[in-house]
Amino acid sequence: MKIKNILLIILFSLAINQIPSKRVVAEWEEALGTMIRWPLGIPLDLVVELAVDDIVYVLVENGNQEIQARNTFTNGGVNINNVLFIYTETYSHWTRDHGPQFLIGDEDWKVINQQFNGYPVESGCEFEQIECDEGMLLVDCVGAQFCNNQPLYPEEGYDCYVDNELCQDFNGDGQVLDWIGDGYCDNGDWGLNFMCDEYSWDCADCGGDIIDENNYCNDNFNISYGIERTQGRPHERDTRNWSEDDDTNIDFANQLNWDILDIPIYWTGGNFMTDGYGMGFSTELMVNENNLNENEFKDIVYEYLNMENYYIFDNPNEESIQHIDCLAKLVNPETIIIKQVPESSPEYECMEEFADSFYQLNTFYDRPFNIYRLYCPEINAGWWETNPVAAYTNSLILNDKVLVPQYGIPEDSSALEVYQEAMPGYEVVGFEGALNNPWYAEDALHCRTMGIFDPDMVHISHKSIRTNELSNNAFINVEAEVVNYGSLNSNLESVILNWRYGNGGNEFEEIELTIDFENIYVGSFPALTSNSLIEYFITATNEGGYTVSHPNAGWHIFNTLDFDLGDVNQDSEINIQDIILIINLVLNGGYNDLADLNLDNVIDILDVVQLVNAILLNRL
Repeated sequence: MKIKNILLIILFSLAINQIPSKRVVAEWEEALGTMIRWPLGIPLDLVVELAVDDIVYVLVENGNQEIQARNTFTNGGVNINNVLFIYTETYSHWTRDHGPQFLIGDEDWKVINQQFNGYPVESGCEFEQIECDEGMLLVDCVGAQFCNNQPLYPEEGYDCYVDNELCQDFNGDGQVLDWIGDGYCDNGDWGLNFMCDEYSWDCADCGGDIIDENNYCNDNFNISYGIERTQGRPHERDTRNWSEDDDTNIDFANQLNWDILDIPIYWTGGNFMTDGYGMGFSTELMVNENNLNENEFKDIVYEYLNMENYYIFDNPNEESIQHIDCLAKLVNPETIIIKQVPESSPEYECMEEFADSFYQLNTFYDRPFNIYRLYCPEINAGWWETNPVAAYTNSLILNDKVLVPQYGIPEDSSALEVYQEAMPGYEVVGFEGALNNPWYAEDALHCRTMGIFDPDMVHISHKSIRTNELSNNAFINVEAEVVNYGSLNSNLESVILNWRYGNGGNEFEEIELTIDFENIYVGSFPALTSNSLIEYFITATNEGGYTVSHPNAGWHIFNTLDFDLGDVNQDSEINIQDIILIINLVLNGGYNDLADLNLDNVIDILDVVQLVNAILLNRL
């Protein structure tokens, strides 16, 4: 028996990918609540929902704003007892992008304070600029080509990027307006770099002395003429800037008395997804806005955040802020929902290539992702958006709920159905945007909310059962790793496998999992009937009586096999009689599908050993 126990430990240790010693928390994990900002960027009924069971952390700048928010919330039916006000200066309501991520570990709980400086726009999807007129193709200070008479933001009155001898009043508004000396610093953040002698150092738009050998700087330099260049998302133009959003994580952490981890990169939350186990996902804009190459960027996130596998995808939109939360949604470590655009969209092929990239990846548990496609139709959106479609992937997971943006169109209900299929048992709720702040194609519900997580969470890691990995219905083993972050040295009261047949018609039965080594708990299902739907989840209860589940809400689903490998005599039991029958097949050179346990089309001693091990594992 001692030898068999040692073998079991080896088998389970090989089967389980252990939780990293420190990791960035994933969105579906145990949350205390949600961060939003006042004035609101979300509808009031969404605030009501957020505050029903969880805390709403509201960013306000002063006492007057807190009073305004309290009055609005009270009159609107918000549970004010679940509202906590955080005093900080803010420039925008996009808390997802400038708000905090969290690093958790055996000895770690830190608020990640990334750098933030707004919304650079990049092209992608094999974007080709319109053919340039003769003499209009120029090169900026770092070698990037641009067509001078095709400037971005022409709706703001720009005629050219540079007012040279070929530039003129192309739009007929009575003035010639260009990017140099317009009050915006063109150091690359807006897509072009004019910080050199050739372009008069942008006429001091970035500060410093004016060196104007080309006479680009006239008496009106640094006057913006009421122009509003928007970095991907429009914002009221005033004397304030994105640097105020850049400080919110510090103020938040200090008020909660949590440690801060400063990281030396721009790491916009809307362009980041994680599986919670050291895997990260972003579009290439994330790397480009840091002026780093991909390896340099990955080295930094590994050094600071212990992220070993960071995947960078080509920008799939023709021109946008390229945020990944408007393209895809990880809903657990092994399941992802990916946007599908109409075939008529210029971005259709690029989005399909983006989706195909995930089919090439393996999860933390070293197997393919479960992938769901979500059709996102064209919508009427912001004037700054290119090829806009509904941003259904821009949803928020909050403990046992999924809150999905809705656009008042027929496809809304289909989007909710996809989430329900991908996340069985969760409460899926749709919300339309506010009249004064609707949802857009690149800016919806997820962009304006940020989860705040529990440093004392109990976390369960479990490689869920998949039908295509079953060899029989009699010996289906279950493994789970459980970490009690709130009390690492204390024991758990119980770890339970809860399972049932069918589509919710039966009560869940309970099987206690036993600790095998370190934080690993093991057990097995009873022999299950063939061709049956099984629903199950795992719960862990700590010594304080607090219980968590995996998945966080709902259940996992798999189907048993139509037949039982190993049940050679088909008596619905796998035992010594089946071992004898397989041995006879080996001796006689015979073949039986039910005896080929390793599916190599040969009956040999390996099949005998596999069946013996399965019987021993089930009986220990």
